[in-house]
Amino acid sequence: MSKTNMKNRKTRLKTFRFTESLADSLEKEAAEEDTTVNSLANAILYGDLEWDKKAAEFGFIWIHRSEYRRLVDIADDIELERLGREVIFPTWKEMAEFWLQDSTPEGILEALSLRSKFGSGPRTRITRENDEVTIVIRHEFGPKRSIILKSALQELAKAFHAMPRLNVGESVITARFKVKGGDATNRV
Repeated sequence: MSKTNMKNRKTRLKTFRFTESLADSLEKEAAEEDTTVNSLANAILYGDLEWDKKAAEFGFIWIHRSEYRRLVDIADDIELERLGREVIFPTWKEMAEFWLQDSTPEGILEALSLRSKFGSGPRTRITRENDEVTIVIRHEFGPKRSIILKSALQELAKAFHAMPRLNVGESVITARFKVKGGDATNRV
């Protein structure tokens, strides 16, 4: 086991004082999630440090789902494709550079995983089997959002010098592509 993994598994005892109402809320939430208060508190703190703080530093803002959906729904398909290609993909690249100091395609994959694990946006699953990468993104904003993500995923595949096989649905987009030799570490 690596030193990093060992450090992540080690625990330290820390004592916190919570107000009665916060303690009650934590206990209720933990029971609803079928977990312990300790595990829930760890997840909340880790999420704040690993996502919320990074998102705020990077410039993410809160917008209500209905507002976002309305903005996406009124745009035409050509503009949505441009948004994926010219805004979303470059944002993924900038996130990787800002958070990880790594804007390679591999760094972008890591940033997407981080965002999905802790962020409130679309859920992303990334798997690798030998030289094939599969990215599945699930969102809640309908077919117009799928157009944006499809375009961004096409750009990501291009960064790997690959042609993606895409399956686009109303709320799920899947991209599969092969990574060629050393191309996975080229900067985009």
